Amino acid sequence: MIEGDVASAAVDPSTHALELAHALAFRTGLGSSLFAPAHGSFTSEDIKSFAASAFTKNNIAVLGTGIEQSVLAQLVEKSLASASATSTTASSPTSTYYGGENRVASHGGPQTVFIGFGTAGAPSADLATLAAHLSPQPSVKWSKGLSPIASAIPEGTLVQSVYLPYSDATLVGLLVQGQSVGGVKEAGKVVVQALKSAAAAGGVTAEELKKAVAKAKFAAANVLDNREGLVSVLGAKVGLLNCFHCAIASLMVLL
Repeated sequence: MIEGDVASAAVDPSTHALELAHALAFRTGLGSSLFAPAHGSFTSEDIKSFAASAFTKNNIAVLGTGIEQSVLAQLVEKSLASASATSTTASSPTSTYYGGENRVASHGGPQTVFIGFGTAGAPSADLATLAAHLSPQPSVKWSKGLSPIASAIPEGTLVQSVYLPYSDATLVGLLVQGQSVGGVKEAGKVVVQALKSAAAAGGVTAEELKKAVAKAKFAAANVLDNREGLVSVLGAKVGLLNCFHCAIASLMVLL
């Protein structure tokens, strides 16, 4: 299963672009790939040793959905009874945002560009609103989105808004894909101009801001409709994640 995920990610330009974006943005920590290398230097014993030291009783929080609390408590007690108890808690180094630019040759798939930036501190409503404002995804099927870039995107080119909040950093941007190099290049220029315009004073009208806020709220509510979304939202509430400081930078990845 893991090998299949790694193989699929390797041939998916959008996944590859976001992986490279994280590596450029954070280098270590959040910059590490989510996918294990085909020939890793670690063994199954290394994994067991890490799990024994990392997953201790004071480092574990259990979130349950669709289950009674008493039943969940019994299952947790049974499953984690053998877990060790230590007086120390797990810690992670503070994430540092670097940013940068990179170009990588792509073998198959659409031409792909990711253009984004990061901000310091915990995720903010401002960034979620910005992502919603720039997203060309229409609220109603078969219609043009209200994004300032929706009508300027060349035919045959796809632009997706990316908003990735973490405990100590946030990555925001737009992923551009298309079969035509010229189309992707033109769409990239539109994206850059839209980002600059949104950052400028008076670049967003009161009406546009109101619509973006509503769209961001709707997107946040949708996150809670699935288990992964609940875990990502509630995980921070139980003290598993700490907020750190990271620098502001910008990046661009071209495949």
